Amino acid sequence: MRLVSAAAMLCAIALPAAAQSQREADAVRALNDPMVQEGVAMAMSGLAGIVLDTKVGPLARYADPHEDIRPSDTLRDLERRRDPHFEAKLHDRTRRAVAGVGLVAGDALAMSGELARTADRLRDALAPLAGAIEAYNDDN
Repeated sequence: MRLVSAAAMLCAIALPAAAQSQREADAVRALNDPMVQEGVAMAMSGLAGIVLDTKVGPLARYADPHEDIRPSDTLRDLERRRDPHFEAKLHDRTRRAVAGVGLVAGDALAMSGELARTADRLRDALAPLAGAIEAYNDDN
């Protein structure tokens, strides 16, 4: 029974992978495009900027007295004091993360055909077992 469950799970994983389309290939190409990576990094920097402009100074009295939190501080102020280049690093890490996702997506798309073939072979190999289980259940 575990074999049937494992095979069913493999087939369930492979079916979406087998449904590759031109749209998926286009998405992979986009993720691997340095201009798209830069655009995503810029968008994420903008979103991070909104969060970084959150005023946290009013909570200063609850912080460790050794922390340098001033009443008018934002999250950006705190981070800049820890690392003056943190925004450039955040942007670069985001761009590299998008590039990494592009590589993984491309490899997954390349594997989709092989996963589909494996799922087909498993389905064919398990058909007699599934028939035997159905016959057993019908008899009992």
